[in-house]
Amino acid sequence: MTGFEIASESVGRGGTYVSGHGADYDASVMRLQQRGTGARTFGGEGLFATIVGTYNECLQVSLETLTGIGGEIAETGEGLRTVSWNTRVAESASVESFETPTWA
Repeated sequence: MTGFEIASESVGRGGTYVSGHGADYDASVMRLQQRGTGARTFGGEGLFATIVGTYNECLQVSLETLTGIGGEIAETGEGLRTVSWNTRVAESASVESFETPTWA
């Protein structure tokens, strides 16, 4: 024995919790995208306009990059729930095989 044990109910609850964070994360990124940049040049075309333009571009690229992370967080939660289910099925099969051994 390895001493390693999976508490499948706890893992399942954790998976649900993690998946909820994925949805929350996606909602946060969406709010940031809808908010816009908030940076304006006030009609100037000098150095400040160049800085604001670069800032806006960086902000948009960053938000586009972050959009996929919420889905990955949710999929991680799904994976944890799958581990929980697989553990319960394996434990059930193990108990059944000891109750009715095929080698006897």
